[in-house]
Amino acid sequence: MRQTSLCTGFTDRDAAEITRFGLTALRASGAIFFWVEGPIGMADVELEGMPKQFFSRYAAGMVRFDPQHVDKMAVGQQKVAQLAPGRRAPTAETRLYTDFLGDHGFVDVIDLLFWHEGVAVAGLGLLKRPSDPPFSPAEMETAFALQGFVEHTLRHHSRILRQHQRRVLARQFQLTGREADVAELTAQGLTNAEIAEQLGISLPTVKTHLLRVLAKTESDNRTRLTALLGRLSG
Repeated sequence: MRQTSLCTGFTDRDAAEITRFGLTALRASGAIFFWVEGPIGMADVELEGMPKQFFSRYAAGMVRFDPQHVDKMAVGQQKVAQLAPGRRAPTAETRLYTDFLGDHGFVDVIDLLFWHEGVAVAGLGLLKRPSDPPFSPAEMETAFALQGFVEHTLRHHSRILRQHQRRVLARQFQLTGREADVAELTAQGLTNAEIAEQLGISLPTVKTHLLRVLAKTESDNRTRLTALLGRLSG
C-alpha cells in the first residue's frame, strides 16, 4: 500500500495546475492537493501557501476531527463542502478543527472531492486567511464548476487509469492486490528477479503469483498479459 507522503515542490504537473487555478478562482491563500489512497485516505500530498507542519500535525491526529475528511464526504458522495465556521452550532470536534486551522492562520476552507466510476480518487482543499475575502455565493458556484471540470480532466490521468485497471483486474479476473502488482510490473517489462526486489518478496513467490495471474486472465504468456493490461488502461 502506498504510504501517506508530503511532497515539497509539485511533482505532478496536473496537480500543480489544478491547485494554482483553484487558488486564483476562489481567491484563497492556501491549498492542499492529495490522491485518495493510503492509511489516512490521503497520499502524495502537495501543499501551496501552507507550512509543512500543517499537514504533519493534521496526519498525526487532527485528521479525525476534520468534518470534511474524504471518508466523511464519501459517505454522502459529496463533491464540494465548506467548513463555514460560525454559520451553525459547532460540534466539539469541529471546534477543535477550526482551532487547528486558526493556529496556522486560516479561518475557512472549501474541500473539493473528485470521483471516477463512483470512487473518490483525489481531493483539493482551498483555505482562506483573515486577510482574504470570505467565500462568497459566487465562489461556491465556482467551486462546483471547478470540481466538475477537474473531475472530467483527471479521468485521463495515468494514476486514475491505473486505479481503473486494478479495479477491473479485481472485479473481472479476481486478482488479489499482490497479483495485480506482479501483473503490472510484468507488463512494464520487469524480470521475475526485478519484481521480487521491487516488491520485497522471494523469487519463488513471484513465480507463483505470475502463474496464478496468467491462469486467471487466460493469458498464455507475458506478451498476452501485457497486451491485456494495455487494453484495460487505454
